[in-house]
Amino acid sequence: MLQIHKKRIKTVVPLLCSSVLVLSGLTFFNSLTTYAAETRTLTNITNMQEMTPLICANSAIGATTTLTDTRDGEQYTVRKHEDGNCWMTQNLRLQGSKTLTPMDSDVTSNYTLPASDPNGFDNTNYYANQMYYANDATNGAYYSWTAATAGTGDANLTSGDAPSSVCPKGWKLPPNSGRGSYAEFVAAAGITNDAAGSTKLRSAPYNFSYAGSVSESTLYNVGFYGDYWSRTAYSDIIAYHLGFDSSTVYPAILNYYRYLGFPVRCVATSGSNTTTKDGNLSVEILPTLTIDAVTDMDEVANPTAITTGNITATVSANGAYQVLLSAKEPNLTSKEVDDIIPASSNLTVGTNGWGIATNDAGAYAAITTVPTVYYNTTAIGKVTTQTVHTFNIGATISPTLPASMYSTLVTVTATTI
Repeated sequence: MLQIHKKRIKTVVPLLCSSVLVLSGLTFFNSLTTYAAETRTLTNITNMQEMTPLICANSAIGATTTLTDTRDGEQYTVRKHEDGNCWMTQNLRLQGSKTLTPMDSDVTSNYTLPASDPNGFDNTNYYANQMYYANDATNGAYYSWTAATAGTGDANLTSGDAPSSVCPKGWKLPPNSGRGSYAEFVAAAGITNDAAGSTKLRSAPYNFSYAGSVSESTLYNVGFYGDYWSRTAYSDIIAYHLGFDSSTVYPAILNYYRYLGFPVRCVATSGSNTTTKDGNLSVEILPTLTIDAVTDMDEVANPTAITTGNITATVSANGAYQVLLSAKEPNLTSKEVDDIIPASSNLTVGTNGWGIATNDAGAYAAITTVPTVYYNTTAIGKVTTQTVHTFNIGATISPTLPASMYSTLVTVTATTI
């Protein structure tokens, strides 16, 4: 079982007088708490962006719920399918000129989704960044492969998987093969390559629709064909996809031109244990992960500058992981006065606010109650299995902030991926 040792960090902001603020981070070793593996399941979360591999792993096959995509408020039913992974059972409907960020989407850097337009899906540009929504919730939106992969499926990607997608954070566009692929799902669900398999794929609880596709400014084959993008490139102008009609289901071998508009389904893979086999010998390796967190905030601040400090987390793990931050109470509050220093993404000198530094110089992100991956600088620890993650913190205050001690608890979490 995954073991997480999680230390709560108290960020203390004592105000010495009406214009001078001291930020100090105090680590309370007697508050060290040992947690078992993530115990939440699909039924314990409300947003798509809360999904983690362990939440999916904890859920039973067939578990179903409805989650909200925080990027636009759209709700989707999701289910843990027979392949052990969690899938959307509705097509993605994300539309409009929205900027997707690593905090809410499956992207490594910011990506702006284009506005809905049926034009541009044509062979004059195999790398067209296009999407179209015909106001049909069942069929969802149509994305060129470049748009489906959030701009990473460009001419430079001639084979392999695109690193990003328009899926919510915690979810991915399925690969062409292997874990989380259409091929794995179809095989596990017993969906055969014939009329019976097609009917099963299109029926509850899977609900894949004959959404058709967009080409040459026209929506084609609605009600007759289903084509769904994978994240895997076949060549410099072609990508793999799931395709089916009334008599066939091809989850892995079909590929088509990237400029076409196909719908998207997203998958969240399960964080189950790893098993290796050699002949009759079977060895199960339990994921292990420990975390030790400290703060380093002992600076004097005043209303004329941004005061900086950091939170540092040292992680030891035997597999891939991610570090997340959250706070049950995001604002810095006082026991003596009603004023607060709010969690903010807009730190302005002379006003009250605090945030976590992003990859953009001078920019900050507000902490939330949901464990979230924030940008951090990384250095190697004392041994090769240890990595130190440093999260830079900024705080600003107004000249009129009442003298008091303002604080919150920042929870540093590490999860396997």
